[in-house]
Amino acid sequence: MRVGVYSGSFDPITLGHQDVIKRAAKMFDRLIVVVGNNSEKKYWFSLEERTEMVKELLQDIDNIEIDSYSGLLVNYLIERDLSIIVKGVRNQEDCALELYFADGNYIISDKKVDTVFLPALKEYMHTSSTAAREIARYGGKVECYVDERIAQRVLERGKKFAPK
Repeated sequence: MRVGVYSGSFDPITLGHQDVIKRAAKMFDRLIVVVGNNSEKKYWFSLEERTEMVKELLQDIDNIEIDSYSGLLVNYLIERDLSIIVKGVRNQEDCALELYFADGNYIISDKKVDTVFLPALKEYMHTSSTAAREIARYGGKVECYVDERIAQRVLERGKKFAPK
């Protein structure tokens, strides 16, 4: 069975994330979407809230499993005897950073974990969680970046971070 692992912090999950996940799900028998938690980041949404949103938006895709993890993604794969990370890339900067991580993960895993890259479609090349949060801080049209099913939650959270 071919199993891929796609991870992100999803704070919030964007239309670009959803697109890459849907496309990757067609390539694998099972795709595990891991909601990551990095202790260095300050999140708008808790790990539980982010996981809930991801589950809500991806529930119609049969071969997807949702999980959460705090720590190195490569360790998640090693612990579960998995070998393929899926990463979406929007631009040259993303590609350079993800190549760096892919090389590190390959080395750390004793050459057992490899990375597959999916380019973002042109309509999502500028879509990011950071941009969605910034739009939400000012009460903007966040539906351009996040699914309409979570847009109101993102806008409501943005009010907490709006400039005074």
